[in-house]
Amino acid sequence: MLSFLEGEVESTSGPLILNCLGIGFEVNMPKRDLTYLQEGSRARVQVCFHLSPEGPKLYGFYEAKEKEVFALLLKVPGIGPKAALSILSNIEMPDLASAVKNRDTSLLLKVPGIGPKAASRLISSLEDADFGLLGAGAAASDGVVEALENLGWKGPQALSAYHSAKAALPGADSSRLLKACLQILDRHA
Repeated sequence: MLSFLEGEVESTSGPLILNCLGIGFEVNMPKRDLTYLQEGSRARVQVCFHLSPEGPKLYGFYEAKEKEVFALLLKVPGIGPKAALSILSNIEMPDLASAVKNRDTSLLLKVPGIGPKAASRLISSLEDADFGLLGAGAAASDGVVEALENLGWKGPQALSAYHSAKAALPGADSSRLLKACLQILDRHA
């Protein structure tokens, strides 16, 4: 139905308000993702449409892999969009993957609204999920993402630029990838 929205950021206090061709979309996002967006700038947000008894809502994510994890979390019995968003707001995705892999509920119990039963259900429901890519982003980037972060770009921006550059220049060395990433980031600044 909807894959992403792109437009001008009107507001980041509370839900994101994204102006797309004169239509203001209200998008609920993890708190961490909202910090990457600035009012008045253009943004592309991965979205998930969810219909609940309270009405239709849009949930947005800075990266596609967060959207995938959100969809996985919604498949867990008793976990709705509000709890899934709370998990993604409070736990980094590699830490979530590690907690599931190690069957460690302690990290999940720190999330507001997640009790012992929900934490156990989450781990048992997600133990077969493929979290392989979640921890691989920065580690597999040949130091390019780390260099971009040292230059002041935020993690998701740096990782997104790296993936774009890597797709455009397969087999390129890290210095060529870094240059390409800087060009991509400068265009979107």
